[in-house]
This record gives sequence, C-alpha cells and structure tokens, in this order.
Amino acid sequence: MTSRYFSANYAIVVALLGVYSLLTNPLLLVALGFLIGGFLAISRFGQPLHTYIRDAADGEVVEPIEFGGKTITPQNLYTGLFVIGIPLLWFAAPISTFFWLVGSSGCVIGAHAGLMEPGVES
Repeated sequence: MTSRYFSANYAIVVALLGVYSLLTNPLLLVALGFLIGGFLAISRFGQPLHTYIRDAADGEVVEPIEFGGKTITPQNLYTGLFVIGIPLLWFAAPISTFFWLVGSSGCVIGAHAGLMEPGVES
C-alpha cells in the first residue's frame, strides 16, 4: 500500500541518492562526462563522409579533419573515445556505485514502509 501512495517520494529519494553517489565519486562523474561529451562532440563535429558529399552538392564545402597527412574519420574518433573512456569508466567502479544505490534506496524505502502506520482508510 505504501509503495503506490509514496511512489513519487520514493523516486525522489532514489534520484537524490543517485546524485549523492555521483558527487561522492568524482572519477565516475569525470568518466561519464568524458564519454557523454565525447559522443556529443563526435556526433556534432565528426561528420561522416556522405555529409561532405551532400554539403558539397549544396554548394557548401566541408573539409574533412586531417592530422599529420591522414584523414581522421568518425570511426577513428569513436575508437579513441572507447580506448580511453572504457578503462576510465571501469576504474571508476560504476557497478559498485549501482549496487550501493540499490542497497541504500532499499534500506531507506524499506525503513519508511516498515515504520509507517496504516491509514484510517485501510
């Protein structure tokens, strides 16, 4: 009965504990920011080859990214992002943070449900 009545409150508790877990694990926050920012940056600036052709047909010439005489494709950028981001994410321990969030939320919500008096209507 309490889970349906207090479901919005329980969702807020889980969200606040999630924010707390990110703030107390700054490496996880940096790793997630790096991966999400990398995906956004590559999708915005690393346009695929068919985009260059389409833009050139529209009269707008878009130059591909070149570094050291080599053309860098979005696939190269995604590979670099994964090579750096996945070990960083693994070192930040997101699995233990997730299980801490599940356990702490379960304890808080279970304690609240156990201590609540049944309502008059039940």
